[in-house]
Amino acid sequence: MSYHLLVFAPSAAPKEAAAFGLWFQAQTEWPEHHDYEDPAVATLSLKAWCLDMMQRFPPRSGPYREELPPEDKSLLADYSIGRNIVFVAVQTAQAAAALALARELAAQHCVGLYEASASPAAVCLPDGNNGLRPAFNSKPAMP
Repeated sequence: MSYHLLVFAPSAAPKEAAAFGLWFQAQTEWPEHHDYEDPAVATLSLKAWCLDMMQRFPPRSGPYREELPPEDKSLLADYSIGRNIVFVAVQTAQAAAALALARELAAQHCVGLYEASASPAAVCLPDGNNGLRPAFNSKPAMP
């Protein structure tokens, strides 16, 4: 099993919960024509978030994959990177640590965070004070 989260460019995402769910679904159909393993395709903020996240949770594949993987293979993560999103899957055993770091880095780099595997799922946006705030009063409706 894996734990999923998504960071996104706030300016690219809809501001209503229902529309966010549809947008998320469309984004994860991977309609862009580029390599989805290279942070270079993402916005500057998402690229910075991704490179920082990869320091602790190295990618399993792609141009930033380490020659010698970490001793703890549970730290390896799968990254799918679009222009306005970074989708990350980590092993469930690493979920708490990955989410804590993802939240910290999302606030630092002013990107949105969708906790896709959380129950209930949560969407947060930068609050302008180096933190995050809930994006909606209700959870996004996923089709």
